[in-house]
Amino acid sequence: MSRIEEEQTIDLALAIAMFRCFHEQLYNLKGVHSQILKKKFNKLINIARQYEDEIIKSTDSVDEIDIIYDELMDVVIAMKKTIIKETENE
Repeated sequence: MSRIEEEQTIDLALAIAMFRCFHEQLYNLKGVHSQILKKKFNKLINIARQYEDEIIKSTDSVDEIDIIYDELMDVVIAMKKTIIKETENE
């Protein structure tokens, strides 16, 4: 695999892992939106899921994506805890 193909594979794995993190964060907000916003919310979730499914079909890096996703979610959770702690101290 050439250097460019390797970088593209890494970028793709990162993008999909970020979509998964994004999806999880959106899911945490489920039920807090008005009817109009809820339709847009559901559309956003569906589009992200469709994009992920299409990319997964064309790649062999599913295990890499899962590892990156887990690491990114650890960062997101740590950030959330830090923000909560800082707002409690104010």
